[in-house]
Amino acid sequence: METNLDQANANPQSSTAARRFLRIFFGCVVTIAVIVATINLVAYRYMSRAENQSIVQLLSGWGRMYKPILYDAIKPEIAVFGASWARDAFDPTTTGELLGRTVFNHGVSGSEQYETRRFADAALDNPNLQVAIVNLNSFFRDKNRARFRYGFDESILDVDAEHRPNHFVSLRRAYSLALGGWSVGANIKLISTIMARDRGVAKPDYLESYEQGDLTQRHLAPFRERMFPSTGPTQNFAPSGTMPALPQYELDELDILIDGFCNNGVDVYTYFTPSHVRQQSCDLYAGEERAALEFLRRKQPSCKANIRYYHFAYPNAMTLEGVLAPVTASRYYRPDGHPRPTVGLMMAARMFDQPFPADTPLVLQQDFGVDLLSHADAEGWLLKRAARCQGNWDRQVYDELMTVLQNP
Repeated sequence: METNLDQANANPQSSTAARRFLRIFFGCVVTIAVIVATINLVAYRYMSRAENQSIVQLLSGWGRMYKPILYDAIKPEIAVFGASWARDAFDPTTTGELLGRTVFNHGVSGSEQYETRRFADAALDNPNLQVAIVNLNSFFRDKNRARFRYGFDESILDVDAEHRPNHFVSLRRAYSLALGGWSVGANIKLISTIMARDRGVAKPDYLESYEQGDLTQRHLAPFRERMFPSTGPTQNFAPSGTMPALPQYELDELDILIDGFCNNGVDVYTYFTPSHVRQQSCDLYAGEERAALEFLRRKQPSCKANIRYYHFAYPNAMTLEGVLAPVTASRYYRPDGHPRPTVGLMMAARMFDQPFPADTPLVLQQDFGVDLLSHADAEGWLLKRAARCQGNWDRQVYDELMTVLQNP
């Protein structure tokens, strides 16, 4: 019987070809690994620089991998948590300049409840953290959505889901930073974006969060006709009958997130995004907003820090932009309806009692969200704002808004 040795001796050329193939194969693997590591490590050098944080933290892509690592390096005093509505709204540089504190935007595209809570878990070991800004919109999504999305890797968080230390986090982070081949495309995008900025390209042209939407669409007409009827506003609105029972929401992840911050003495500023009116439900009884109010009221007494709750998503001078007069380049919204960083600056000014930008209309300064947890009649405030969807306005506010919205 012919043995393998006999076959090898009989076919020396085959053995040589096999060894050559293996050398070429492993050479290609090493070359690819070196290229991937080089791109990733060069990109991380850019990511670490303070002057690049607006781009790094606002750019869509692989925030699920990089943001936990960058957060631990920066150790901010204020951190923002949520999905892309939060990511696009808060420019860490301009918001930090307004507040005089270090701000980190931990928002990632499509962040699910579990992901947001886990990022918050990993943020608790930062001794500098004073305030967590938490976007509530993600916590009121469909409960049957996935727990996390592609790119989410719990092994790079410094605690596990039970808040136990992750002892191998340093190794996992080093591997991800150097050999995360799936992030090469995102890193090339990052470097090209920074280069575009350095060439003097306008910010809305190189950074998606700053893109300006066109609010001249015909579909705004129904909102204009309903909210600003030709007969004028209905005044002294009061809801009739009994308000319906609150819908039931599963807020387990939000509960854990808030407890984590509260137990560590970190203030929690929660909010609903000031979405454009075309994206609002116009629910008079504001189910989600009232449910959040009741939930946060129950959390406040046991919290070792302050909890605040700001509601911005109702008809006001921001969310009605373009409804009465065409606006080709929105000041507040991206083409996809996401808020621009101009919105985050306004929300931060309200939350932290800072001056609004100099060109902010007075009617918006006077009527742009309140802390509902400290409001004497929070439910009444919510109902009154929701009623604006049906043309029910205080006459003075109506007249002031008409003036602003007709002359954007």
